[in-house]
Parts: sequence; structure tokens; C-alpha cells
Amino acid sequence: MAALSQSLSRHLQFLRLKTPQFLSCLKANSSPNATQVIQRGMAGGGKARKFFVTPTRYSDRRFLKAMRYYILLTGIPCVVGITFVNVFIGPAQLAEIPEGYVPKEYEYHQHPITRFISRHFVNTPQQEYEKMAHYLAIEQEKIEARQAEKTVKRLMRKRGDGHWYYYPVESPVDRYDEEELKD
Repeated sequence: MAALSQSLSRHLQFLRLKTPQFLSCLKANSSPNATQVIQRGMAGGGKARKFFVTPTRYSDRRFLKAMRYYILLTGIPCVVGITFVNVFIGPAQLAEIPEGYVPKEYEYHQHPITRFISRHFVNTPQQEYEKMAHYLAIEQEKIEARQAEKTVKRLMRKRGDGHWYYYPVESPVDRYDEEELKD
């Protein structure tokens, strides 16, 4: 029996065998030292391992701390501002429009924050119309320029004209050759 426990301890030293299947392999009359040898870990001593290898959570914790910080950094002032606006300013009330007064686009919103955003950050329908009209005018000018360029190229091919900016330049060698031919 001692030989069996020694061979088990030799081959299974690295395992921590606390399961009943492996402990039942040993006879009840075996020495208590045999179970200790089988159960002991790599470091020995029969104690449980104290260092468990786990993946790092440093990046996760760092991200969560930064996220909490920035949420609180922006969230607290936003909550204070919204509460201040709701308590001290409040929603707009309907009233009679005086004669001759034309309300602006942002004045139709009830909540003050919506009015502020509409007034300072969102374009009115008139501005959007003007932007689109400007874009369409530029595109129309591009179309007309392309058509004029096509017409010019077509007429140049038809009439055999060259470019208006092309001036043939004679080199000194060409001039010398012409003088020799004249003589």
C-alpha cells in the first residue's frame, strides 16, 4: 500500500486532490502522510494556494473611474442648471400678441431651454431656405460654366482654332536656321 501511495504522490504531485474520487483510492489503513503528499501543492507544505492568477482588471477599473468622474463632472452642473431654469424661470405662458408684432420662430417653444437652443443653435426655416437657394444657385452656375466650356470646345474643333493663349515661340536655333536658308 505504501508503494501505491508513493507512486501516486510521485505522478500526481502537482494536483491538489481534495475530491472524494481520488481520496477513496487510498485505503483507510494507509498512513496520513500519503494523503498529505498527494494533496500538497507545488510549493509544498500542504497549505492552500494563496496566489490565484486572475486577469488584470486595471484597465476596467480605470475606465469606470474616469467614466464616473466625467459623468459627475458634466451631470451635476446640468442637473443644477435645469433645476434652476425649471424653478425660477418656468414654462412660457400664452398671451395675446400685440397688433403689428410678428413673433420670431424661437418664441413659439414653451420650455426656456428649448427656446434658448432654438434661438442660438438651430437655423430658422427662412435661413434654411436661403442656404438651399444659395446652394442651388452655385450648382446652376457650375452647370452653365460646363455648358459654355463644351460649346467652346465644340466650336474650336469645328473651326480648327487653337487655344487663345498659345503663342508659338521660336528658339534662337530656329532663327539661325531660317537665316541660313535665306542666304
